[in-house]
Amino acid sequence: MLTRDFGIGAFIVLSTTLATQAAFAAGTGCDVGRWPLSTVQTKFGATLPAVSSGDSLPALGAPVTVNLAPQAEVVFAHPPAQDGKANPAYAAVVKLGAEPAATYQVTASTGAWLDLAENNALVKPTGIERSKDCQGVNKSIRFRTNGGPLVVQISGSYGKTIKIEVAKVE
Repeated sequence: MLTRDFGIGAFIVLSTTLATQAAFAAGTGCDVGRWPLSTVQTKFGATLPAVSSGDSLPALGAPVTVNLAPQAEVVFAHPPAQDGKANPAYAAVVKLGAEPAATYQVTASTGAWLDLAENNALVKPTGIERSKDCQGVNKSIRFRTNGGPLVVQISGSYGKTIKIEVAKVE
């Protein structure tokens, strides 16, 4: 029961203010979109193993730094879905191997075009998340696969390295 010193009106104002502050705090940064990116952001802040074009990822959910090559030197499983604007452009193909049918999330630290190829055919994205307020994470894309050999194609990058994580979405 409320006392006279703390009336119903003050209680409603205080409750509304606290709810608004909580909603604002939850609506900024890496977790404002359709799926959270703060966990990947934290992983990208660590020292990561490096791979190069043609290498395999060590494991799903294990982020890596990819050393990119000049795009003209990279052999893609399928031509990239979009031409990049970078000139010179850097690229890589990173193998995942045979994976079961599932939804996979590919997250990148910097700007580049990301494709997922399954059995040498591009998989259509089912969702994309970009946050301007998530430092160190540029985009995250989800793909639904049918099961088979997967490769991540990175193209159109201005930089010579990029951090990526490929994770199975539960």
